[in-house]
Amino acid sequence: MIVTGLCSLAVIFNLILYFIFGSLITGNLQNRRFSATLSVIMGFFLYYVMFEAVCLPVMLMKKPLHLLSYIWAGVIIIITIVSFVLHRKRWLGCFKEAVEFVKKHAVFCIVTAVIILLECIIIISCYQFTLDAAYYVGTVSTSLVTDSINIYNPYTGMWQDHFEMRYFFSNYAINDAVMCFLTGMHPLVWTKTVMEGTVIILSDLVLYRLGRELFKGDLKRTGVFMFFVALICFFYSTIYTAQEFFVTRTFEGKTVVGSVIMPLVLLVYIKLLSDHRDRFCWSGLLVISIASIVLSNSASMLFPAALFIFMIPLFFIKRDIGILIKSVIVVMPCLISVLLYVLYVKGYFVIRTM
Repeated sequence: MIVTGLCSLAVIFNLILYFIFGSLITGNLQNRRFSATLSVIMGFFLYYVMFEAVCLPVMLMKKPLHLLSYIWAGVIIIITIVSFVLHRKRWLGCFKEAVEFVKKHAVFCIVTAVIILLECIIIISCYQFTLDAAYYVGTVSTSLVTDSINIYNPYTGMWQDHFEMRYFFSNYAINDAVMCFLTGMHPLVWTKTVMEGTVIILSDLVLYRLGRELFKGDLKRTGVFMFFVALICFFYSTIYTAQEFFVTRTFEGKTVVGSVIMPLVLLVYIKLLSDHRDRFCWSGLLVISIASIVLSNSASMLFPAALFIFMIPLFFIKRDIGILIKSVIVVMPCLISVLLYVLYVKGYFVIRTM
């Protein structure tokens, strides 16, 4: 019970942290209502963009994990102070709105909470073991034990003389190691309980906003939509769908790509159908594009593919070449990541660890 309580607090801490980071984006938007759910979603991606900006220099200088942990803790404290000073009034107003929303739509809130709780209980309680599990959990454990960043092979524990470019930018697991160092939580507990719970809630937040957009704010239909998506997750789980990752491999960065980013791209597309020049949507896509590389190397190909699946039809609908130009700019970080990986595989360069 104590571990369960600590894990629940850690999940809440993560969501609050994302809200604080996201407020830096949503708190400055003009002509838009400050939204707690949008702040959490955008904060999640901004969090990993900023973590990458801190992690890469420390990793390239071959500095220890504990130094990265202390630096990142300092960044979190600074961001929290700045965000509080700038947006505390918005936070208070948002909290009051949330309380009123729960009172007014108690049935919807209860049903949604039950769906999320059941997903968390079932998924976290299930036995999950794949080769990728050895990587994600192994990277966290190896980083903590060796006090290093991506220098030791998590599968074998052997020292590597160069950085593996497949994982060079994908530092999702390194952030887990940092949080384990700062909180003292075991890697298995953090990755397979705390981050699983966090990702499940994030996915449902995106589905909630997608449902409200699809059904024009109708909460009853949104609730039904979320219920059937949950059914699909548990009863249409194959290796060919994102549901398989969501249910059995929730701790992996690929799950975030499939269950959070992909529905989010659809949501942004629906928004752009109304106003394809919406600057927030395009800047948000750029943040998501950069963060997706941190979450999983697979996103370097999946995100551009998903984006153009929607943006090419949008171009024909709106007849605006700017859509394609902006789309290319948005996916450029992913394309650069792919190019660097190909050059590495072909032997054109290597980054040594010594």
